[in-house]
Amino acid sequence: MTESVQLTVPSNSKYLCLVRKVLHHVLLDHQVTEETAQRLILCVDEACSNIIKYSYAGCPDQPIEICFSLADDSFQVKIRDYGKQCDSREIKPRPLDQIEPGGLGTFFINEIMDEVRYCTNRETGTLLTMCKHLKNELTSSS
Repeated sequence: MTESVQLTVPSNSKYLCLVRKVLHHVLLDHQVTEETAQRLILCVDEACSNIIKYSYAGCPDQPIEICFSLADDSFQVKIRDYGKQCDSREIKPRPLDQIEPGGLGTFFINEIMDEVRYCTNRETGTLLTMCKHLKNELTSSS
């Protein structure tokens, strides 16, 4: 059975704690390990932060729509914005040997998630879909 949770939050970083808390609750409720939950939360948080910074250029009152879906052994999140569209060919993390703050969000996303897709075939904004297979990431349900 698939369960979905949908949230819409303003593009203000102060609301990202709400997204993190809801996702944490949903993941633990589905017996996802704490370590895996924290990694998935990191990916969602980084993606939303990038939307705020790049798609909405820091404008704090634009919508970010998020839909978490969990099926038997898979997690999917779709994150939709209506701002400046990204060119997925240009989304690259900075070189790892370049020591400076920031710039590694997309690196973490691509390392942690099994699938990452950017869809820009719409008039405005981007739909980011990220998937993680959880077969080996669940706690035992005893």
